[in-house]
Amino acid sequence: MSAALAPARRQHAAVQRERILDAAESCFIASGFHGASMAQIAGTAAISAGLIYRYFKNKSAIVKAIIDRHLESEAVRVMDRLVATDDVVDELLNVFECYRGCQDPKMNAALMLELTAESTRDPKLMQIVRSKDRVIGMRLSDMLRRSAAAQGVRLTAAQVRMRAVLLQCLVEGLIMRSIRDPALRRNDLRPSIKLLLAALLS
Repeated sequence: MSAALAPARRQHAAVQRERILDAAESCFIASGFHGASMAQIAGTAAISAGLIYRYFKNKSAIVKAIIDRHLESEAVRVMDRLVATDDVVDELLNVFECYRGCQDPKMNAALMLELTAESTRDPKLMQIVRSKDRVIGMRLSDMLRRSAAAQGVRLTAAQVRMRAVLLQCLVEGLIMRSIRDPALRRNDLRPSIKLLLAALLS
């Protein structure tokens, strides 16, 4: 293979992997990890099942790649918006609405539940999840420390850490609410979230 062809082939492989992962996400949302078959994933991706095995050893490898993609890109993207915004309340409500709308498979509450459940059965998946979760916790801690300092509040390291945990619980709880109470609207949540955030920064 010539040097000129190598980048093009790598790009093609990357595109194929993303195509397979996108199809797998749709299948996992519809049927769950164990209900979705490789044949179903291949049909959704409009490729042969044999081609999938060129990129992923088995379905477990696809699950690992999806978990890594979600925690590496989507979770970080959400955290970046929270860290950068001047209105954390509004951004938290945006997250809630994204998950409630289910328009983006990468921000789908049902898939997040599947990812979490699957990680409890696979120690390697759990290691990935916990590693990424620690990174998210650190980013939230930095945001809380800066936000509190901007209001003249000095928090100890322990206070920052525990409040970051509570903020993570709030985000994850909002995602669960999007499934359990689809009639809930952002304007219903706004006053309560404002009170909670004010308490976290005091």
